[in-house]
Amino acid sequence: MHGEIITVCGIQLDCNGGNESTLKNAEKYIAEAFKYNSDIDLIVLPEQFVKPQGGSLKYNKYNESFFVNWLKSVAKNYKVNVIGGSFARFSSDYVSDNGKNEAEKPTNICYVINRNGEIVGNYEKIHLFDAFNVKESDEFSSGDRLGIFSLDIGKVGVWICYDTRFPEISRALSLRGADLFCVPAAFYKPNSDQWEIILKSSSIMNVTPVVGVNQIGDRPDGKGFFGRSMAIDAKGIIIGGISDKEGYF
Repeated sequence: MHGEIITVCGIQLDCNGGNESTLKNAEKYIAEAFKYNSDIDLIVLPEQFVKPQGGSLKYNKYNESFFVNWLKSVAKNYKVNVIGGSFARFSSDYVSDNGKNEAEKPTNICYVINRNGEIVGNYEKIHLFDAFNVKESDEFSSGDRLGIFSLDIGKVGVWICYDTRFPEISRALSLRGADLFCVPAAFYKPNSDQWEIILKSSSIMNVTPVVGVNQIGDRPDGKGFFGRSMAIDAKGIIIGGISDKEGYF
């Protein structure tokens, strides 16, 4: 990036419906965004953007290839880099009908795709959300490496949601040359003030722009997400965003 201006688009969605409706909504907002500005360089999607079929962790390789191929097609069709939100990915080919393989837990993984529709790499969430009466580690395994990716817009550092509470992540990415931080998230209500403060802090402490894209919408278990996706410049100033509805910025 190195000082030049880039255009980033965040897609804020209610991801609690079926995957087909989620992808359809995402495609609608992506098309609208490009109609408004054909020079978008990067699209960022929320955490757990698509979910395993049936709302459980039942999963197979078909689901992964279907979603990753969708990400590739978006990148290639629009000639845009994509931070592909995240989803549950098992390393094995199949998970049994009870919803998970007891010998293995999935990781919460984000794929990064370049404008040619090629996979640049992926990041697996390191810090699992074991706080506030939630225990993500019961269902997921954690990753063990930082997410920094070279795109034609510069080096992009990626972390996922709860990772943002650990400042060593952003600092380590900054020391590795990150020009931009991207944060797919499913940040629970009512913590919108924390979300904004932490993202701004990541920007200010590292003099680096941040794009945080959250889910919006309620869940059947009574929990939900407040949205407030935002782009923050290197001085910690919000320069774009969306409040409490589906859409893009």
